[in-house]
Amino acid sequence: MYNLQQRANVLFSFAITALGSILAIVAAISSITGYPSITSDIRVDSDTLRVVSRRYGPDYFDYGTPKSHFARLAFDLDADFTPIFNWNTKQVFVTVIAEYETKTHDRNSVVLWDKIISSKEDANLNLRNVPNKYALIDVSRKWSHQQVNLSLHWDVTPYVGLIQGGKTPSNPANIILSPAA
Repeated sequence: MYNLQQRANVLFSFAITALGSILAIVAAISSITGYPSITSDIRVDSDTLRVVSRRYGPDYFDYGTPKSHFARLAFDLDADFTPIFNWNTKQVFVTVIAEYETKTHDRNSVVLWDKIISSKEDANLNLRNVPNKYALIDVSRKWSHQQVNLSLHWDVTPYVGLIQGGKTPSNPANIILSPAA
């Protein structure tokens, strides 16, 4: 009655159940303990801020409007992500986001820069004069002394468990975008 195939099936089922249970416990521990908060400092040099109005995007992509406003800037970033790295951290995805409000939309968010940190040795960021990787575009052509807040967001990708993230609690960098005359 108990042949080799049935015994192998029982052994495989037990091994998969035990492994699944261990991984569920690891995921629960990671979600309960969480990750510490990170402090950061973002500064924008006002001399590097340029807002231009033209038909094509930074990479000569046609956005379908006669002219759009594009902002180019450079920022300094100081942040230490070493406390986030523990036994279950695979990588940390860091983004600098520009947030602003308009009359028609309460919240607008644009990713300006991102980086994947995959080791604790690379987790201390002291970056100077970093240009925005992605264009800050306003296709509605309505930037007129628009106030923009830059903030740092992060997402932790664990080996096992749920992706957790947060926004740094430091004061965001405030800049004012106005098109060149």
